[in-house]
Amino acid sequence: MNMVKPIKVSEEEVVGFGNLYSSGRSAPLWEQAIITLWFFVTYLPLDGVAPIRYLLVAYFVGLTVMFYREVMPVLFKCWPLFLLPIFGLLSFTWSPYPSEALRSGMLMLLTPLTIIVIGVRLNTRQVLRCLMFAGMITTIYVTPTLSTFADGGAYGSKNLLAMQMLFAMLMSLVTALNDKEPIWVRLLGLAFVPICFVYQYLAHSATSLVFAVVGIAGMIGVRYFWISFGKIRHLRLSVAMFAAFVALASTMVVLSMPENTLMDDFLGLLGKDSTFSGRALIWREAELVSQEHPLFGLGLEGFWQYDVGAAQTINENDFKAFGTKLTFHNAYWEVRVHLGYVGLVLFIFILGWCMKRTIVSWLRAPGMDSSALLITMVIIFTSTFTESSLWSTFNTLVNLFYFGAMTTMGAGARKFEGRVPVVIRHTV
Repeated sequence: MNMVKPIKVSEEEVVGFGNLYSSGRSAPLWEQAIITLWFFVTYLPLDGVAPIRYLLVAYFVGLTVMFYREVMPVLFKCWPLFLLPIFGLLSFTWSPYPSEALRSGMLMLLTPLTIIVIGVRLNTRQVLRCLMFAGMITTIYVTPTLSTFADGGAYGSKNLLAMQMLFAMLMSLVTALNDKEPIWVRLLGLAFVPICFVYQYLAHSATSLVFAVVGIAGMIGVRYFWISFGKIRHLRLSVAMFAAFVALASTMVVLSMPENTLMDDFLGLLGKDSTFSGRALIWREAELVSQEHPLFGLGLEGFWQYDVGAAQTINENDFKAFGTKLTFHNAYWEVRVHLGYVGLVLFIFILGWCMKRTIVSWLRAPGMDSSALLITMVIIFTSTFTESSLWSTFNTLVNLFYFGAMTTMGAGARKFEGRVPVVIRHTV
C-alpha cells in the first residue's frame, strides 16, 4: 500500500489516502501438485511418461479454454514468444521430414502456452517452489545411477545432468534464503543444496560448475547485501556504478596485456581447451550446413536424422552411436541450421524481449523471487553459447526464461484495488 497526499490534522496524527494493491492469487495445493508433476516429467527424460506429458498438455489447453478471460490477455501480451514457434511450424512445408517437423512445431507452439497458463494460475513464489520440489524428486530419482554420473547417469549426457542439477540447486537455495517461505520448506531446500551441488560436481561439467559458483554467489549477495542496500538511499546505484567501473577497468587492463593467455589458462583450469571439448569443430560443420540454406534453413528436424551424412559424420567424430540425435551445443547454430537467418532474427528478438522484461521487473521490485529469476536468466542466456537447451521444448531452462518475462502479467502481478483512508499516529 502506497501513501499519497498526507494531511496533517494534529501534532500526532496524519490522515491520507493509500493506494491498495493485492499481491495476486494463490493456487490451491492440488493445482501446485499438478504443476510440480509437470515440471518433474519435463525435468527428466523418463521412459514411458509420454502419455503423462500429453495428458498434462491437454490439461493446460483445457485451462486455457476454461479461464480464457484470464489467459487470453496475458497470451496476447506475450505475443513475441510465439513468433519463432509459428515460423518453425510453417517449416514443415520445406523440411525434408515434414511429419517430424509438424510435430516439433506443435510442441514449440505449446511450450510458451503452458508456461503462460502456469503463470496465470500460480504466483512467482509458488512456481519457484514447484520447480524446487520437481528438482528434489529428480535428485532422488537419479541417485541410484550415482556411479555413472560422469557418463550422464539417467540422462545419458553429463552436460544435461549437470545443468538440471544446477537449477535444482538454485531453486533449493533461493527457497532456503527466502524468509517469506515456511520454515520447514526453507530447511528442506537447504538440505538439498549441497546434495545437488555434489551431484553436479560428479557429472564433471566445468561449464555448469562455473554457473553454480556464480549462481550461489549471486543469490547470497542479493539476499544479504543488495536487498539491505535498498534501505539506504542511492546506495544501490553507487554500488552498481562502482562495480561497472571495476569491470571496465579490469577489461582494459587484460586487453592491454601483451601475449594474453588468461583465457587459455582459465580453460585449462577447467579441464577444457580452446575448442571447448570439440564444440568448435561441430560449430564449423553447422556453419557449412547453414550456408547451403541461409535464409530459411533446412526446416525443423531437418538435420539430426539417421540418413543425413553430415550428422552421422559428427556422431562418428564424437564417438557416438550411429543415428544418435546430438545438438550443436549452441542455440544460435541450431536456429541457423534449421530455420536460417529469419529464424535467428526471431530467436534473438525473443531473447531480448524476455531479458528486458525480466530486468525491468527486477528493477521495480528487487526482492528474492525476482532476483532469482534475474540470476537464472543471466545463466540461461550465457549457456546459449555452449548449449542448445533454450532451443528445445518443455525443459527447465525454457520454463524459467519465459516465466521471468511474464511474472508481472499473471497471478504474480500486483492489482490495484482502490484508495482507502489511512491514519498514522506519531508517538514520542
